[in-house]
This record gives sequence, C-alpha cells and structure tokens, in this order.
Amino acid sequence: MQNSIIGIIIFFLALMQASFLPNIFPLYFVPDVVLIFVIIWTARSDFNSALKWAVLGGLVIDLISFFPIGISIFSFVLIAFMVNSLSKRFLVPDFAWKFIVLFFIVFLATIVNQFVTMFLVKISSGVGIRESIEYARSNGLLWKPFSNLLIFVIIYWPIRKLDKFLSYQNKRVVIKRHA
Repeated sequence: MQNSIIGIIIFFLALMQASFLPNIFPLYFVPDVVLIFVIIWTARSDFNSALKWAVLGGLVIDLISFFPIGISIFSFVLIAFMVNSLSKRFLVPDFAWKFIVLFFIVFLATIVNQFVTMFLVKISSGVGIRESIEYARSNGLLWKPFSNLLIFVIIYWPIRKLDKFLSYQNKRVVIKRHA
C-alpha cells in the first residue's frame, strides 16, 4: 500500500509541476516539487527505500518535460545520495534543527539539480562543455532555489504526516493466544 500511495503522489506532483506551477511562477523559477519530495523522503528514510522514489521521480520528470531519459534520474539519484550522506551527519533529533538543516539541503540540492540537469541536456544535444556550463549557470541557477524553498516550507509538514500515517499502517500487530 505504501508503494502505491507514494508512486501516485509522485505522479500527481509531477503533473502539478508541469501543468499548474508554470502558471504561477516564471519559466526558470518553477519549483521542482518532485525533487523536494524526494529530498524530504530521503531524509526521513534510508537510502535503499528512497532510491526507488528518486528513480521513479526522475523518470516521470524526464517523460513529462521531454528530457532524454536518464537525465533527471541521474540528478535525483545523485541528490538522494548527497541528502542521505548529509542527513546522517547533520540531521539531529531536535525538530527545529532538522527543519533548518533540511532547508539548507533543499537550497544546495536545487542548485546541484539545476546545474546537472541543464548541463546534461545541453551535452546530450551536442553543445560543447564550455557552452553547457555557461547555459547551466545562466538559467535561474541563483533564483530557482528560493521558489523551491517556498514550496518546501509548504509541503514539509504534510509529507511528515504522510510518513507517520504510512509507518503506522505498516506496523503489524501480533496477538498471541494462550491455550
């Protein structure tokens, strides 16, 4: 049940990212809602369970945004690995600090995702490395993290509630009867 729910959520977040959010935000500042979901889920779970959601999220984004298949997958898996490494070192049990650390992780991960995605899109289209780096740096690299942070603040608590609900649903109660 948990896998189905998360898969459906990723699909709907990708649809929202591709259809609804471009009407609210300027072109290069459309938030990466699926990326933010993957970041939060990776920080709240282990890498192995978050890896499948990073791959699924990247695949759906590649299909919806007409990128060559694998570009967003590579970026999301790289970011999931980075978030997992950082969360094991810096995320502390205190709720306020966890939110602040994740806030900065979302900021850094947005920059990494934007740069890697734009760089790989240009490289796959046959543009040279130097031009690809310039293109990746120029297209919203400095402003897009702020739109992602806005969305992060909005969806962080509902994702926490979803995680608690799903972890409660996965618990099994064993009742032993004594004869």
